[in-house]
Amino acid sequence: MDAECSQLLPHVCGVLVDSRQLIKDDSIYEKLLDWFKSLLSADPPAMLLEENPCLVGLFQQVLNMGDPDPSLLAFSMRLVGMFAAQEGGFQCLQANHVVQNMFGEWSYNNVTWKDASVRRAWIQGLLCMVQHKQALALLHQCGLTDVMLSLLTDSSLFVASAVNGLVAHVFLMSVTLEGQAGSRCISGLPDMAQTIFRYLEKLLTSHTPHLVTQSLKALTAIFQGSPDTLADILWPKISELVKSLLNHKPVLGSPHLEGLLLTLTRFPMFCSADNDLWMVVKLVLKELSPLQAAFLTFGLLKIKQCPQDVRLQSLCVLLQPLDCILRASEDNCAHVQFRGLLDEPVCDPVIVESLLSIKSSCIGLLCQCLGHLTDLCDQDCLPTQIPHASVLHSIVSVLQLCIGQSVCTSPAGSHFSRFLIACLRVQRSALDAIGALSVWPLKKEGLEKTYKVLSAYLENPETDPTVLKKVFQASLKWLQTSYTSAEHQEENHRFLEGLCPVLMKRLCSPCWEVRDSTLEFITYLLSFDKEDGDVLRALSSSGLLQLAVDLIKDPESYVRASAVTCMGQIAKIAYVNPTPAFSSILSIEALKKENLVPTLMDILCQDTEGFPRRAVVKVFTDWLIKGHMAEIHDTESLVSRVLEVTLGDLDWEVKVNALDLANDYITQALEMSNYQSCPYTASLPCNKGTLPIEDALLRCEHVALFQFVLSCLCDCDRPVALKACDILLSVKPSLCEGRGVPSELHRTDWLECTLKHLHSAARAGNESKELDTNWVTDVLERIDLDGMKCSLSKSSDYLQESPLSLLQDIKATVCGGEEQDADCY
Repeated sequence: MDAECSQLLPHVCGVLVDSRQLIKDDSIYEKLLDWFKSLLSADPPAMLLEENPCLVGLFQQVLNMGDPDPSLLAFSMRLVGMFAAQEGGFQCLQANHVVQNMFGEWSYNNVTWKDASVRRAWIQGLLCMVQHKQALALLHQCGLTDVMLSLLTDSSLFVASAVNGLVAHVFLMSVTLEGQAGSRCISGLPDMAQTIFRYLEKLLTSHTPHLVTQSLKALTAIFQGSPDTLADILWPKISELVKSLLNHKPVLGSPHLEGLLLTLTRFPMFCSADNDLWMVVKLVLKELSPLQAAFLTFGLLKIKQCPQDVRLQSLCVLLQPLDCILRASEDNCAHVQFRGLLDEPVCDPVIVESLLSIKSSCIGLLCQCLGHLTDLCDQDCLPTQIPHASVLHSIVSVLQLCIGQSVCTSPAGSHFSRFLIACLRVQRSALDAIGALSVWPLKKEGLEKTYKVLSAYLENPETDPTVLKKVFQASLKWLQTSYTSAEHQEENHRFLEGLCPVLMKRLCSPCWEVRDSTLEFITYLLSFDKEDGDVLRALSSSGLLQLAVDLIKDPESYVRASAVTCMGQIAKIAYVNPTPAFSSILSIEALKKENLVPTLMDILCQDTEGFPRRAVVKVFTDWLIKGHMAEIHDTESLVSRVLEVTLGDLDWEVKVNALDLANDYITQALEMSNYQSCPYTASLPCNKGTLPIEDALLRCEHVALFQFVLSCLCDCDRPVALKACDILLSVKPSLCEGRGVPSELHRTDWLECTLKHLHSAARAGNESKELDTNWVTDVLERIDLDGMKCSLSKSSDYLQESPLSLLQDIKATVCGGEEQDADCY
């Protein structure tokens, strides 16, 4: 602790315990705790207490109050716990009777114990303190274990939740500090661990829902921190308790029971397929409904060491809602192609049908099922035995039900047919799932079926904008997958032909979100166009690209930005890899080579919103990164103009994007210079009389790159300055190699003066004069980039948030009167 803070601390302690002071902001205590935590990470608690006796005085004054402020008492409990976490601090506080009184009878018999924040602070203090045998012994001597366990049934959710962690921590610390007696059963554990386990066992067999839940939470926390040997001791007893839970209908605490079982699966000794754990898991999967077991099935399917029969059972539970829908939707068909997904449903079909007959559970179950299926496809965690065609057909059926293309007249399907009509939640989940299924082996029938339902959603004028975006995303995934296969070109071509009229309508939609999503879709669609230009030909022949480019004048800035991005993608295809479709877009005025860059620069200079301007810079950066800029426009003049314009832009993100452009430019300049300096390469044209690094500097000087980056380093927007600092730090070693370190380093004030001087000199100098690059390395050598990076990486108000500022503000309340609150940052 520095001297200034140490001098202020006694005054602050006096303010805290002064009942006349009205410090109502509880965040003050949190900030003080954060400060003490940082102090204790550097210095021993005993030393801090010895050097600052006012802290012990603070604790004693709080204990001497008959009815202390709950916030102050909670702060004191947590702070005592922090200081007592090491034996030295514990002994120092215990010598003054602070620890025993703060956590003993005085606290839980006090009227303030009724305040949930005090009980929670008591838990947090003990959780921090119990790290050594002396603290553990105190729990036993003062009867704190019983108080701790009683809080498991506390009426406050926050208290009951916090005490789970404390119970688990005390249990594990007692085993760690007191050791196991070498026994392979629970009776060999320390007394405190046995006491805790018996209490949790009592709660688990109480048949009371919230007590069972608390017990399962605490047991899960214990297993999460248990070593393998301890888990092996506890599991045999736990397995019997879990089996007894399954006898109660409905099964109590099912979500937390699933969490407990998934935690147990991480232990190596349970990996064997014949282990008792997997038998219990299979029983749980059988007894729980699909809605209850969804979390467990999802977790089990992600576990590689899960036995195959358990994985298949989990898959059946996961797919059973889709199986039910598939069977119901096929009841009307004369020719039944799909007779459900599952040969033998794991759960009782009546239970699933009853869930689907209630709107809330129907929608919840389907979204849960579809969401987990999506995630498992993305993570490639599904068993190979999954019936791909049937799953796809089932999800397509769900999507058809949602827009009224299909209606189930069977008794089972009559309910969910009504629930799914226009249900946005299910539509979005099903479209995510359909998109994820694109990674499965492609079949012509499945591809046609998918394209058909996606087209129906695209053509439906009532499709919600959020759903439409999902349709576009799913369509892209299927097109990207099928485009790599020559055998599916006919289906792709047919889908693309049908898309164009729909996209034309969507680009004219009165809803800007629809126009924006459509432009994004077209841009992505163009990005994976094959060399023969099928996509470009299909889109341009319909007049769609003309309409897309025209949207750079849209009244909505988001749409203009998307139109700019789309325009950049079209130009890249048209001028870099010309296709047979190239001639059909030459009629678009804005895309003509002589108009393209001026059109984009007009947007960068004149658009009143930041989004389109950011998009323009990103387009130029993309051209530069991909090596396409030189084929579209003179690179040097374009980069120079962009940096000149963006330096005065008021949108900090535009400047950050321009810094990305500058970074890529200098990176390429350095790479070209390094390549030319290789003695084994053919001679390439470069400036006569220059070394490789000097050549790179000259390239940057021609576009005034370092003037731009150094000016951004002085920018008032911290992200801009930080980005510029990172760029300069990355190139400085290459540019200043072999130079000595100056005796004095400078920061922003010196740099601003230097840039002004250089600017004035440049204006007064002769423009025909040869460019001098020495100033760049001179400036880079003399700037304290590391120090600036350190300052810029901190929050902009870190000086105001210093511990000294905090203590000064708290002390100031003494002079502020009773109505004055501390202004603690």
